[in-house]
Amino acid sequence: IASANMADYIKYLYKTVSYDKSKRVLTKDDYVYMRDLLETVLVQLQESDLDNDAEITKLKILFIRLDHHIARQISA
Repeated sequence: IASANMADYIKYLYKTVSYDKSKRVLTKDDYVYMRDLLETVLVQLQESDLDNDAEITKLKILFIRLDHHIARQISA
């Protein structure tokens, strides 16, 4: 999926999933899984021939926030 269409894809994907309280909250393992997926996306953006500097910067900031949140989950 091209990075330009990623936001639209995520919005579409989110709309296809109905909320169910029985699915519980996100766990530390969920956050680590998301971080691994985002790391794969970051590598793909960095290896791309397109000018993805803005997206790379946003993703790196998201990594910082996610790492902080994961650390809080571990210490809780």
